[in-house]
Amino acid sequence: MVTVDNHVKMTSNIEPGLLKQNDISPVKGKQNKSLKKGIKRKAEDSHAINETFQVSNAAVSHPKMSQKVGCRHLEKYKGDRPDYLDNFKTIAELSMRWYKIGIPRENKMLMHQKCSECSLKGDRLHACLDCVFIGCWRGESHARKHYKNTHHTFATDVQRLEIFCFRCGDYIYDIDYDNVKKHEEVRAEEKESDIKEPARKRARYVPWRPTEEESERIKRNSTPFPCSGLRGLLNMGATCFMNAVLQTFMHNPIIKNYFMTDKHNKNICGTSGCMCCEVDNLFQEFHSGEKKPYPPCSFLQSMWLSSKELAGYSEQDAHEFYLAAINKMHGDSHETKHQELNANIQNCECIMHKTFGGCFQSRIKCSQCDMSSDREEHMVEWQLHLRGLVTNQKKKNGTKGSQESNSSEMDVDKNSLEDCLDRYCEKEQLPGFKCEDCEIRLLNEDDSSEKAKDSVNSCSRTTTCKKLPPVLTFVVERFHRASTKTNTIKNEAEFEFPEEIDMAKWTSRGHDVLEKGGTLDDLPNYKYNLLSVVNHEGKINTGHYTVYCKSRDRWFLFDDHAVKCASVEEVLQSKRKAYLCFYVADTLEYDQPNIN
Repeated sequence: MVTVDNHVKMTSNIEPGLLKQNDISPVKGKQNKSLKKGIKRKAEDSHAINETFQVSNAAVSHPKMSQKVGCRHLEKYKGDRPDYLDNFKTIAELSMRWYKIGIPRENKMLMHQKCSECSLKGDRLHACLDCVFIGCWRGESHARKHYKNTHHTFATDVQRLEIFCFRCGDYIYDIDYDNVKKHEEVRAEEKESDIKEPARKRARYVPWRPTEEESERIKRNSTPFPCSGLRGLLNMGATCFMNAVLQTFMHNPIIKNYFMTDKHNKNICGTSGCMCCEVDNLFQEFHSGEKKPYPPCSFLQSMWLSSKELAGYSEQDAHEFYLAAINKMHGDSHETKHQELNANIQNCECIMHKTFGGCFQSRIKCSQCDMSSDREEHMVEWQLHLRGLVTNQKKKNGTKGSQESNSSEMDVDKNSLEDCLDRYCEKEQLPGFKCEDCEIRLLNEDDSSEKAKDSVNSCSRTTTCKKLPPVLTFVVERFHRASTKTNTIKNEAEFEFPEEIDMAKWTSRGHDVLEKGGTLDDLPNYKYNLLSVVNHEGKINTGHYTVYCKSRDRWFLFDDHAVKCASVEEVLQSKRKAYLCFYVADTLEYDQPNIN
C-alpha cells in the first residue's frame, strides 16, 4: 500500500508506484577519488562475492523507538523485541539480490523466492518477520494461513519491502523499517556497480551529512528554489466554474503524478482537441516557474468544441463541467483508445476513472425469506441531499423563497457529512415490490392471500459503497427545481464537513459487519483526508466560484487569478458555500480490490 502526498517527488532509487507519504529526500553525498585504472574483480569468485555481500550487524544499528510507528501492534512488537530489525535486514538484503542485482550466494537459506507451501513464484510473496516462512498472497494465500496458525503478526512484501500487519489488515509505514530499506538500496547500487562494471572509472558514493559550519555555508550561498504549482487562472468571461475545477485537478496528487511522469505527452499524442493534452499543457505552465496568472484559452476552446452545452459566455455549473471533463478525458486517454467508450467502465484504466471511479452496491432484501439481490453501479461522485432550504432567491411574484421543509428538517446539525451519508445509506422500504422467491413459494404452497399481501411489502433497499475510489467527490445538492419546474432555487443551509473521515461505516463490508452485530473495530480504517473544496457564493445566475486546495500540507484560496494563503479553519468554515468536496485516500493499495 502506498501513502499519497500532495507533493510527489521522484527519485532514482524509488519506483513511481512505491512513493511514500513523507517524502524523504535522497541522502546527499560527495564524490570520492575515482577507481584506479586496471582494477579487476572476478564476479565468478563466489567466495569474494559472499564477503562483499556479508550482512553486518554494525551496518545498520538498531535505531531508537521512532515516533512514526506504523500501528499500535507494531509499537508493542518493537517494545518486546530489541532485535526487531534483524529479520527485516536479512530479507531486505536478499530482496536486493533477487530483484536488483540477481547474483546468487553460496548460502542456500531463502535462496529461491517462492512460497514455502506451494512453491508458487511471483511478485506478491510475503516473508514472515518472526520466522523464515515465505507465503503466497493471491490464490491459496498461504501467508494469511501462516498468520492464523502461528499468530505471527507482521510480514513484508519480499520485492517492495512494505510491512503488512495482519491484525490491522493493512500495509503500514514505519520510519525505522524504511531507513533499513533505503540503506540496503544504496548498498545494492554500490555492489552492483562494483561487480557488473569493475573496470569502469566511476566515482564512489560516500554518505555525507553536513557539519554545522557546512550547513551555515550552504544557507548563505544557496538560492531557494521558488515553489511551483501555485498559479492563478484568468477569467475568460464567466469561466470561474472551469477555473475552480481545474485547480482541483492541478493539486490532485494522482492526476499530478500521472502527467508529471509523462504518461501523456502532448508532443507525442498529436490528437486535435485532446483534453488530456490540454491538461498536460496546464501542468507544464503551472510548473514552469512563471507566477503571472495563466489564460487557459486553448483549454476553453477544446471544452467548447467537445461540450456544446458548456459553450458560450454564460455562467455554467462546476458540477456539470467536472462530469464533462471526466468523460472527455476518458475518451481522449491512450488507455481507452482501443475500447468502446464507457465499455467496462468499472475496470477502465484511464487516469480519470482510476482516480475518481468507484462502485455503489444496491441491495434489495426480503424480510420474510432473507433472499437478497445485489446490483452494482459505477460512480465518479457521491451526491448528498441537504435538509432544510434556506435561500435568498426571489420568486416571480416578488416574495422571498420560503423554507420548504418542516421544522425537524431545519436542524442544521443534521447536515454534517456523516449525517448525509447516513441518510444516503439508510434502509428504504419498497411498497408494492414483490419478492419473486416468496411469490413462487406461496404459489407452490397454495397459501392464503394475506401472506401474499405481506410478501408484496416485505422488501427494502440499501445502497452502500462497494469500492471506494482513490479520490472521493462529494456533491452537495445546492440547487433545486421549484414547484413551477421553471425556477431553480439555491439551498444555502449549512453543511459541515471534517478534515478527515473514516468511510468504513458506509462501505458494503462495513454494513454487513454491523448488520451481523459486529463492530467497526474489526475493520481496517478507510481514512480519507480533505483535499479541495469548491465553493459557490451569491445567486444562481450571477454567483461566483472559488476553491480551496491543499498543496504541500498548506491550504490556498484560488479566486480566478488571485492566489492567497488560507488556514484549515477558513476552509471548514465555508459551510454555506461548499458545493464540491474532494477527499483523497490516506493510503492506496497496489491492486485495489473491491471492498466487499
